[in-house]
Amino acid sequence: MSFKSLFLLDFRHFPKFHGVMPRLALLALLLFAPLPALAWGAQGHEIAAAIALADLTPAARAQVAALLGSDAMLVHDSNWADEIREQRPQTGDWHFVDIPLDAPGYDARRDCPAGACVVAQIGDDLHRLADRRLPPPVRAEALRFLIHFVADIHQPLHTEDNNDRGGNAVRVILGREHSNLHHVWDTSLVQAVGFDTGEIAGEISRGITPAQRKQWQAGTPAQWANESHRLARDEIYAQVGDRRSLRLPRGYAYAEAPVVQMQLAKAGVRLAWLLNSAFN
Repeated sequence: MSFKSLFLLDFRHFPKFHGVMPRLALLALLLFAPLPALAWGAQGHEIAAAIALADLTPAARAQVAALLGSDAMLVHDSNWADEIREQRPQTGDWHFVDIPLDAPGYDARRDCPAGACVVAQIGDDLHRLADRRLPPPVRAEALRFLIHFVADIHQPLHTEDNNDRGGNAVRVILGREHSNLHHVWDTSLVQAVGFDTGEIAGEISRGITPAQRKQWQAGTPAQWANESHRLARDEIYAQVGDRRSLRLPRGYAYAEAPVVQMQLAKAGVRLAWLLNSAFN
């Protein structure tokens, strides 16, 4: 069974995507016009955070509000970790983990030296967030990092190493867009789902089955990294191979959108699960 068929929220199962196909017109624009860099781009992080916000318990919402100023800041601050990277360059390695593409999975000694990777940082941030003895500003910063890193670990190209800087060194053409593979998965495929963050988050949330929600509320950051790594290997690089320059099929964004939806859904559900556990 393919990764696409595992996720219920395939376009064919959604009334807004089936029958009413103006989104195909939007997709055409994506394929034939250059895209702005929205810098799991900004929109992807906001979608995952919005999904998580809807799943928070009242107690967790209150704690988020106490630390960040309001519970809505969970979405607003979802890109904070990217925004401070220039001022705090030491945090750059925390956003990804370089698992060799041909490796079966994550190895902490090989892939996360000195704890400088997204797997270790999620654990560290969760520990600081749950420690009520720490000052609120320290816990608030841990929360902002956690919001962002849980989404990052579900972006497949943040969990692979094919000597191409997570796909940044793979030049691609998608329609008239000249970009790189990482940007396509960070931004272009998210935009192919739609531009209204709240609407898309709501649609994805409504498409998650109770069985999926229960299944996803489990595991560790290392296991989630392995899931994303398998996606990178079997879904992305199965088509790309070792090429450093290629033209993607015109229907690539539409075909891969269900994979993006699934990963954003998992990120949102798991972020809420972590926060509910930490705050309750």
